[in-house]
Amino acid sequence: MDAWRQGHLISGDLVIWLGTAGGVDPVTGDDFTEIGEGLLAASAEIGDTGYFAVVSQTCDIAAAGPGRRHPFVHVCPVRDLGAVFDAQKIQQARDSELVEYVYLTKPPVTGAHWAVDLRVMVPLSKGSLVGTAPIEGFACEDDEIDLAARVAGKFERPALHDYLSKNLVDALNALVTKARKGSADWCEDIEQFRLWIDGPRLKPKRVRLVVITEMNYGSKLHKQRTDAIRDHWKTMKKPLRSVGIEQGPIAFRYIEDMKVKDYRDYIPINVPALGRGRFD
Repeated sequence: MDAWRQGHLISGDLVIWLGTAGGVDPVTGDDFTEIGEGLLAASAEIGDTGYFAVVSQTCDIAAAGPGRRHPFVHVCPVRDLGAVFDAQKIQQARDSELVEYVYLTKPPVTGAHWAVDLRVMVPLSKGSLVGTAPIEGFACEDDEIDLAARVAGKFERPALHDYLSKNLVDALNALVTKARKGSADWCEDIEQFRLWIDGPRLKPKRVRLVVITEMNYGSKLHKQRTDAIRDHWKTMKKPLRSVGIEQGPIAFRYIEDMKVKDYRDYIPINVPALGRGRFD
């Protein structure tokens, strides 16, 4: 098992999950009407590539060390994006703009557009790894580390109000994308977007957009580079109010001068177009 690491592929396409007996599952459509009550195991072949990706961390996969305490690893199906998505959507997956998919940079089939589907995760006995050779799915260590970050981010990211986690992120992503296409370089100064929230994260009373920058915007010349984001934030006042959230003023924070406490208190949001990856 020591040859295996996070990001390796294994052949397979059968997934198993728990469903509720005594009726028709409203999500999967499975009919368990005549099977009684309680939870039961269901299974189906859902893969279209014939592969799973191991997404457990590497130290849990090993036979020794911390891995001795883990009888299972978790795997996710590998999906063929080329069979369902157009070229634009596939490019979004390659650019890490689709949160549920992690693009394979070295698929077993040359030229294939495959991705790990993080929406489905299945436990796999580590005994299945014994005597089975791992299959490469990623071209380099950095790509495997990106998979690890994406898996961690899926479970770690804080739950936010729907408008903040969806509408706001989409709007900022569109703004940065448009700026890059128009050769506007102000977005190169931005390290990350974060939120300051007053009240519960799912039902905030007030929110501020905090822009973490690599450049100190203290001078008048540099302040002009903030105009696009300031103007964009102003347009979001009414939409925020319509969902019961008061908009606070935008804030710019130079990363070199930022207090650790503030960095921890501000909530990170992932804007893929920035291309900065995952932050804690």
